[in-house]
Amino acid sequence: MEATQLIQTLAQTASLKTRLQETLTAYQNLDYHLLNEVLDDDCLYQDMRQTSFILEQKKIFDSLRKMGDTHMMLSTNICTGCLCGKPLFVLTGNSSGVKHALYFEFIRDVITDIFRCSKQSDWLEWMMPF
Repeated sequence: MEATQLIQTLAQTASLKTRLQETLTAYQNLDYHLLNEVLDDDCLYQDMRQTSFILEQKKIFDSLRKMGDTHMMLSTNICTGCLCGKPLFVLTGNSSGVKHALYFEFIRDVITDIFRCSKQSDWLEWMMPF
């Protein structure tokens, strides 16, 4: 399934579609500032407060840039791990080929959680396995 088609399927409101597209654009552009603007301050992402989650994503973006990536390409896949069968957005470094797969949860117009799929994602040197 194409990423735009998955967005249309998952997001039931125009507002959520926009928020999800902006979040994915932030990942594609390795832009933690935009990610910080889009995500809700009151939610926990990967069991982290929003600020800690953004700093973690910044580390990922910085690592990808060091490997020569200028952006990430967007595709989709299906989780084969703990969220078995759930749809994922897969971001792949344009130079490194490193994959970063994400599962999103929503309540109404808010992205309430983002999980990194460890089965569909590559590990960066500094990352601790689950």
